[in-house]
Amino acid sequence: MTPASPAPRRHVVLYLFALVLACVCVAGGVAAYRTYDNREATLVEQERYGDVVAAASQEALALVNIDYRDLETTYDTVRAGATGQFLKEYTDSWDEQVDLFKQSKSVSTGEIRAAAVSTIDDDSATVMVVVEGTAQNTATGNEPQQRRYRWRLDVVNVDGDWLTSKLEFVG
Repeated sequence: MTPASPAPRRHVVLYLFALVLACVCVAGGVAAYRTYDNREATLVEQERYGDVVAAASQEALALVNIDYRDLETTYDTVRAGATGQFLKEYTDSWDEQVDLFKQSKSVSTGEIRAAAVSTIDDDSATVMVVVEGTAQNTATGNEPQQRRYRWRLDVVNVDGDWLTSKLEFVG
C-alpha cells in the first residue's frame, strides 16, 4: 500500500474552502438585500409620517388663519382637508361661525410651533399640533392678543390624501 498523495487532499481542502467562500458570499448577499429592503421600508414609513404631519399642520393652520373679510378662503381650505364627522360638524356650523366672525370683525393668524405623530398605521394616524398666534376682534378692542392652541387631530387616508376626520382641543 502506498501512502495517499498530498494532491487529492489539497483538492479536498480547496473544494471545502471554495464551498465556505460561496456560502459566505450568499449570506452576505442576503444580508445586503435585507438591509436594502429594510431601508426602503423605513423610507416609506418616514414619508408617511411626514405626509401625516403636513396634512394635520395644514388643517390646523387653516382653522387658525381667519380674516372676517375673506371667510370663503378659510371655509374652502378647511373643507379641502376634512372628511367624515369633522367635515360634517364644520359645514353644519359654518353659517353661525360666519355671523360671529363678521360681527366681531375677527382676524387671527398662527404658526405651527410643534407637531408630532402620536399613533399611526397604514390608513390612519393621530397627530398632536401646537399653534401659536394672535387673535384680534371687537372683544379685544381690535388689539392683537397672543393665543396658543393644542389640538389632537385624527387623520385618515382617503384615496391617497390624509384628511382630518376628528379634532379635539387638548391641555
